[in-house]
This record gives sequence, C-alpha cells and structure tokens, in this order.
Amino acid sequence: MKPLYYKYILLCLVTMALSVLPLRAQLQGADWQNVSCTAPSDKLATFRSEGSADKKDQVAADAKCRLFFALFYRGVPGINDEQPLIDNDDPRITAPFFNGSRAFEAYVINTEGGTDNARKVDGKYRAAVTITVSMKVLYEYLQKHGVMEKKSLFGSESGPLMPSIIVVPYRKTGENFVSILENDFDRRLAVSNVVDGFRSRNVVTSNIEQLVRSAQRRDAYNANNATSNDRELLLSSGADVYVEVDLKKNSNEKGNQVSLILRAYETATGAELASKDGITNYYPQASTEKLVKLAVQSHLQAFLDDICSHWTKPATASGQGTRVVMQFDLDASCTATLRDPVAAQNGQPLTNVLRLWVRKNCFKAQYHLKGAVDESMVFDYVTMPPVDQDGLPMDAEQFAYLLQEFLNEKGVSTRYVTEGNTILFTILSVD
Repeated sequence: MKPLYYKYILLCLVTMALSVLPLRAQLQGADWQNVSCTAPSDKLATFRSEGSADKKDQVAADAKCRLFFALFYRGVPGINDEQPLIDNDDPRITAPFFNGSRAFEAYVINTEGGTDNARKVDGKYRAAVTITVSMKVLYEYLQKHGVMEKKSLFGSESGPLMPSIIVVPYRKTGENFVSILENDFDRRLAVSNVVDGFRSRNVVTSNIEQLVRSAQRRDAYNANNATSNDRELLLSSGADVYVEVDLKKNSNEKGNQVSLILRAYETATGAELASKDGITNYYPQASTEKLVKLAVQSHLQAFLDDICSHWTKPATASGQGTRVVMQFDLDASCTATLRDPVAAQNGQPLTNVLRLWVRKNCFKAQYHLKGAVDESMVFDYVTMPPVDQDGLPMDAEQFAYLLQEFLNEKGVSTRYVTEGNTILFTILSVD
C-alpha cells in the first residue's frame, strides 16, 4: 500500500503544480504597475489592484489574485518593491492562492470596487479594486510553511517602527520628475543609491520611476502641469516621508568633485525631519558616476540615523505619533454649513465639534487649525496617536474611520478618502 500511497501523493502534487501554470503564465505577462500599495503596514496594508475578467462579478477575485501573485513573486511598489515574499517556492503552499481554492480570501479583510466601477476593455471587464490585507497573518503563514524567510520587518515586535519612504530628485524651478529621470543619469544614480541605503535598514521604499510610469500609462500625468502632478504623486504614494536628493558636479584643473544634499520631509505636512550635506574631494581620474556613489556612501548613514531616530521607539502609547493633514468640505448637495449647530452636541457648531474631537484624539495636543469658514475647514497638521485602543499602530485610514464613526453617532453624514497621510472629508448632511 505504501508505494501506491506515495504515487498518489506525487500525482496530486504534480497536478496541483500543473493546474496553476497557465494562470501563472497569464499573470507573468500582466501590467504589474497596476498593482500598488496605498497604505503600507506590516499589520493591515491597503492595496490598489486592477482586475480583468469576462464577467463583472469576477473582476474583484482576479484583482486579488493579481495582487497576491505580485506580492509573492514580483514585489509591490510601496511595501515590498523588488523584494518578493516567496523565497523558497512550494506549490503545495502557493498553488491554492491561484487556483479555484482562492486561499487569498483568508487574508483579505476588506474589498471595495470591482463590479460597480467595471468597464469594458478589449472585450473584458476591468476595474481598480481597493483591497485590505492582513499582512501579519500572511507573513506568519508563509514563514510557518517555509516559503518565506523570517525577516526583521518594520513595525514588528522584533524591530523598530519605521516610516515608509519615497526618494525623489530635487527639482529646480521649471523641472519635473520626468525630465530629471529621463535626462540626468547622475541624479537618477544618486536616488538609486539612497533607496538602497534605506532598504538595507528594512525600510519600505517606493519607486518614483515606477509611480511616474504608471501615472503616464493611466494618462494621469499631464506634461503641461507636471509640477503639480509631482506633488500629487507624492501624496498618493502612501509614503510617510519623502527624501529629496540634490546633486552638484564641479570640474576644474584639480579634477572632478560632487556635492550632495539630502533632505527628508513629512509627505503630508511638508515639515522637515532631517538634513545632511556632503562633498567629496577632487579626484583627477574619477568619473562623476563613481563620485556620486562615493558621496552617497560617505554621508548616507548619518542621514539615515537622523531620520530613523523619529521612528526608533516601538509602537506603544509612549511612542511618537505621525502627522496628517485633515480637510473638511461640504458636498454640493449639502444644505447646511460648517457653522451650523449639531443637535446631538447641544447645538454646538460643527466646526467646534470637529475641533474638539481632534483636540481630544490627537497625540499630546499636537495639532494646528489652519482655518475654518462656512464651506471648509483645514488642519494643516494633526498628530495621530502611535497606536489605537487595540494596541495596533494607528494609520490615516483608521484615524479617519474613528472620526466618521463619531460623526455618524452625532447625526453628521460624511464620506472620506485618504491620500497617503492626507485625509479629505466631505460633509453630506447635518442633523
């Protein structure tokens, strides 16, 4: 009986592996820039994935399948860019994610879109789907079964809570990311070396080139308005921090020299977090490419120490919070104003209700109200607490959700979107 049993097991494994090959081949040729992470976290991460299917109700499942294939074998911009999760592939573990078993459903917490927003493209329905995944549970499963090596992940109990980063070239007046990336190899090289430095510390790093190319494919990058587009790219990248890399090259009879300037800013607020300047000696025979690498290697570690010091405390109530921008606007159909009273709050104006909630729920009273009028209210920064009441790291999506729940209880109907660390609320009605 044993030989037959082993033959049966071997046949099952081969069948399982072969059943997933056609789907893998299909996904291998997919446009992987249509998968990205909009809210990175090693707890709960939110992704945007485009799905394609013959029927509308199958689009969301295809988007999930594409997302997990990208996570496993490609890397997703914003969370594991160019660093696939799967180190030792085993079809017994990975195949059920891409066949009829749909094993990925066990790790998907929430799905939005896929049916209502589907459109016909080349005879198939296609749509962008927002997918929230329990990354912590997924990591544990993959590591337990030996297909993913254990790593010190940012935000985990074994390592410090680090920000997500996007590294960009410094733009002079009249420049934009596209022109720099296409025409200045040395600055592109400097950005690449800085990115490598962050990754060496297990910091999630987005790829600006991939974000630009993806936006161009979606016709979302207008060359006539590239400067404002660049700002939108930063806000939509999901990165907590953006790092500007500035480079200056000098040449004279002594040889070549390179000056490097690094600046780190909070993406949502623009507040400067760290800076470092460096300059190489003159080298008669050295190319500028070699000097760029030398300048980065000589000055990057001190810069990393400065910026990462803001996140070295673990995510506890005594840690450091993250700042977000919050804006409130009226829907076109709303008949009330932000100055109108809220009955459930003893007739207090809505502006005061919002201000008091922010004051009570922000971290150590760290917020600043930029201004409030009848139609709009803006906090140019609000520091979120490091963790929520469950002890999990707080993010912009959770912070906005808590405020929406509070407002619903008070008879204020709202909707919101989060773009990186910017929260945009729309007031629909006020009771």
